[in-house]
Amino acid sequence: MLQLLLYFLPALLAFAITFAVAKLLCQPKLSSYFIDDTGGKKLHKKAIPASGGIALFIGIVITALIFEGSFLIQNHLYVIIGFAAMFLLGLVDDLKPLGWRSKLALQFAIIFFVVLIGDLRLESVILEHSFYQMPYYISASISIFLLLFLTNAFNFIDGVDGLATTVALLFFLGLLYFKTPFSGIFLMCAAASLFAFRRFNKEPAQLFMGDSGSLFLGFMCAVFCILFLEADLVISNIRLQSYQQRLPVMTVLFWYPVFDTARVLLLRLYKRKPLFKRDKLHSYSALLRLGYSHTQIVSLIFLVTLILLGGVLFLEPIIGLWFFLILQIMVLLALHIYLDVQIRNFKKETKRN
Repeated sequence: MLQLLLYFLPALLAFAITFAVAKLLCQPKLSSYFIDDTGGKKLHKKAIPASGGIALFIGIVITALIFEGSFLIQNHLYVIIGFAAMFLLGLVDDLKPLGWRSKLALQFAIIFFVVLIGDLRLESVILEHSFYQMPYYISASISIFLLLFLTNAFNFIDGVDGLATTVALLFFLGLLYFKTPFSGIFLMCAAASLFAFRRFNKEPAQLFMGDSGSLFLGFMCAVFCILFLEADLVISNIRLQSYQQRLPVMTVLFWYPVFDTARVLLLRLYKRKPLFKRDKLHSYSALLRLGYSHTQIVSLIFLVTLILLGGVLFLEPIIGLWFFLILQIMVLLALHIYLDVQIRNFKKETKRN
């Protein structure tokens, strides 16, 4: 009983700290420094403070360090430094917006440090029971690209009340369920903090996470993607029937940021628009235009994630890894076609009226 209490106590404290700090950040004197104004391509109708990342960082990292600081510093020092650096980068951008080139360059520098100095790399992959060990330079290059892409993919989906929070929460609950080889206390603190923050971020949002939150959470999720995949030959997992299921688990838990970002970038290339300029090509923007509420969009993505996860656990062992990944791509392609057709019909109806 005492051991169970010591395990859940950090999570309870993380929840309480995140809730208290978020409540404080909603106060007018503090919120005025982080107001996210309306207008332009932004979807919200009123000015809302975008400082929730501060509450999340304190709730997750500081609480975890209090309870398991020696373990984290001894085993994951460079990763923790990377988390802090990405949070600070986002915080600076929230206070005084940086250009996309400067922000991308600084992200690259942080990720370069974590990969090369911290030796956080995707070194091997298991596909259909075949083991592939990558050379160092390929491993490092793929890891840098993966971390950079996934961090920004998560940052891109922070456009609807509660969406990024829910995606991150599902991700960390999945990490806990599938026993990711990292500090269990840290993962518990992350899930608890996200539960607390969702109280302020769900529709209608009182607080946005801002870049300090979306970059911090996105980078954490990207790091844990690699750590989970790299556990292939080290950690046995009673939740999975085979090691090769780790890859589809990750593609499912992070499917929406990857799908939405890939879709937006391809559409921008096709329409010859700037790749990093804010627009309304995101899938959640399309759903909003079709009449879905913020809550309905979050619920839809939550439901699709659970369905795909069920497919990993029950369908993948039957049809095999490659057929499952192809099926997953077909489902996401069908979702894109549905959105494209619906938006075209919506534009036609709008012109007629």
